[in-house]
Amino acid sequence: MTRLSVDAINIINTIKKTGSFSTAADVLHKTPSAISYQVLNIESRLKVKLFHRNGPIIRLTKEGEFLLQEGVWILNAVQDLENRVRNIPTLDNQIRIVVEKFLPLDIFVQDIRDYINTSGNIHISIQREAMTGAWDALKENRADFIIALGNVPENVKAKMQLLGKLSFALCVSPSHPFASKNKVITREQLLNDIHVEIADSSHELSFNREKELILQKQILVCDLESKLILIKRGIGYGFICPSHIKNELKKQELVIVPVEIPKDDQFIWLAWHPASKGGHFSWWKERLIKKIDASSFTENLSTA
Repeated sequence: MTRLSVDAINIINTIKKTGSFSTAADVLHKTPSAISYQVLNIESRLKVKLFHRNGPIIRLTKEGEFLLQEGVWILNAVQDLENRVRNIPTLDNQIRIVVEKFLPLDIFVQDIRDYINTSGNIHISIQREAMTGAWDALKENRADFIIALGNVPENVKAKMQLLGKLSFALCVSPSHPFASKNKVITREQLLNDIHVEIADSSHELSFNREKELILQKQILVCDLESKLILIKRGIGYGFICPSHIKNELKKQELVIVPVEIPKDDQFIWLAWHPASKGGHFSWWKERLIKKIDASSFTENLSTA
């Protein structure tokens, strides 16, 4: 019998992430005393000390760090296997695509038409997720393909192709105070106003918000349409890809204003699980990669 289990690695990993036995106990739905007992039991079995304990301050020992360095991949592999077993498609010819909510679905309409013409029984699922929600879907085997933004979160197995990138501009209604200032909007002004943003739909993965402001006032919405409705009516501001609001800019329903701290560009990725296969999967993979080879994806975003 092994001295180390997946559950033991998970306990040690959770303590490291949360920084305390009591918080780890809350996350794992156990009592702090149970966590302490299990850690002592693990240390006793391995005959090594895994944590330095100094009052409320908990630090991993060199042995503890090594255990997690080598053991986290086991946790990820087990979780990946569980997700893929739990979410095996019920139909052999089913294709499940998850598309980032920032991107218009129009760019896939011709692909869907052609797929209908070349296949017999059609079972296509197209779902929308925001931010790390798309990566969540791939990790949990709820998608065969995802079109996602940003960097790949940790613990996600994926093969990827770069589709392009999105650039963002600070947008407001012409009636918003920012529109009449005729100068660069500062960080302080952003903090004192309302930021309208699409909520991250992930239930598990953490989203890396590099350089993002800590906002005091924020409205989270479910999609781009809802975001535009509020901003066009003078409620708050938002960072939006200009190619998505050409009509609104032309009609002067929205205006772009300069900003001191711009939103970082976001890479657009086509991603799939390395174990994915099958004829229908291959058709879509070839079709979507052709979009990259033709350099048409980001161009189509501007016209969709």
